Parts: sequence; structure tokens; C-alpha cells
Amino acid sequence: MDRSENLILIKGIDRTHDVEFCRYDPSKGQYHIKYQKSKTYNYNPESIEWIKNPEKPSPTTVRIMHSGRELYKIKTISIFTTKTTEYWYVCFAENKELTLKASELNISYSCLSGDDAAKNCLRYLIKLASVNELKSDDGEVLLRKQYEKLDFVGNNTVMAIYMNPDRHKVQTHYSNNLIFPFGLNASQSEAVTNALSNQVSVIQGPPGTGKTQTILNIIANLLIMGKTVQIVSNNNSAVTCRAG
Repeated sequence: MDRSENLILIKGIDRTHDVEFCRYDPSKGQYHIKYQKSKTYNYNPESIEWIKNPEKPSPTTVRIMHSGRELYKIKTISIFTTKTTEYWYVCFAENKELTLKASELNISYSCLSGDDAAKNCLRYLIKLASVNELKSDDGEVLLRKQYEKLDFVGNNTVMAIYMNPDRHKVQTHYSNNLIFPFGLNASQSEAVTNALSNQVSVIQGPPGTGKTQTILNIIANLLIMGKTVQIVSNNNSAVTCRAG
């Protein structure tokens, strides 16, 4: 039985892998199911759910996380929708197969799929990156090279919002019980609250206005929340200051 084209639930349990063939006999009102290396069994219709013609998204347009780990080298995907549950069949490059409930997965789609505005924005960014002066030792423009390799942008990411703000909106949430172990003034308090309540936040100011102090307070709150933090800068001393 081709698992990419068929899903057979027997009494609510996925048995597709074990089935050699399945046939419904309308004259008897029964399903005849032959298992691999076994005999044929008969089932009443209420015990069988046979789903065919699945949806087949391109693996380049979707990212799948299972048990906290991303699934890589996906060759094909088939989505089967039953009366109560959605199942995802995933076949990998080495022909390993998995069928999982959608509720067990963290699924994100690329904003580049079917979105001309996002695609045009990416092409524009590649053109801009072409004039960037940062180059490798062999003269290749580094930023352009990274953009050209970009074939997936999650529709729940900040970049998706930037590439098509009409389709993707900034997510906000309320943050309370914040801590300020490095002290602050009124403007710094507002900056920390805004940064922790909005998906995108920009903090700017001249030297000496407390940007580093504000960043340290943001990091402290994120760590208290059990989150991880990535810090980037154009020089090592700035990262060392914030990490220390």
C-alpha cells in the first residue's frame, strides 16, 4: 500500500504500513483488508476510515518540528484529513517514512510561497546587497551570497512582516512582572516594556543615554522567562560587555 497516497485507519489506529491491499465490497457492505505476509480480514465500514487524494505541499514551502527537532531532507509530504484528525506523512531522502498527527508537530509555512510581493522584496534585497562593500577574500559579496541561498522565510518571522506588511502583521502581547536589576529611568522602562511586548522593537539614542543598560534589563527578563538570547554586534567588545 502506497503510504503517500493512502491512509487506512482501522478502529482509529493507523495501519497503513501493515496493509498490502484494501478493497470495499458493496455487495457485502464490508472492507476486505490483506495484511503484509498474512491473510485477508473483513471489517464493517464503521471500523475503517480510508483516506485518499491527500494534499501534497512542496517540502521547500514548509518547515516541520517534531519533539523539538526540525525534520530535514524531506522528499515528499502528504496531508490526510480524517473526520477528527489531520495526519502528515513524511518521506525522507533515504526513504525513511513517518506518519504523524498534526497535533504532534510544529508546522510553519514560507511567506515566499505564492506571495509575489515577498518574492519581489527578496529580489530587491539581493540587488541592494550586491553593492555592499563587505566581501570575502576571493572578492565575493558576502551579504548577497547569503540572500541568494535563502529559499525559506517563515510566515511567523519578523522578516515576513518586513517583506509583506499588508499580509503579515506585527504580533504583540502583554508583559507584566518585569524585573530591572540594572536600574532604569522612565524612558528606559518604556523601552524595555515595548521590547518585551512587541515582535519588533528598535531602541536608538546617542552615546550615554543608557542603551546598554536597557539591553541588559531586556536580557535579564528574557532569561527569567526561560528564553534564549542571541546577541550580535559589529564588534566583539560590545558583545563582551553585554554578555558580561
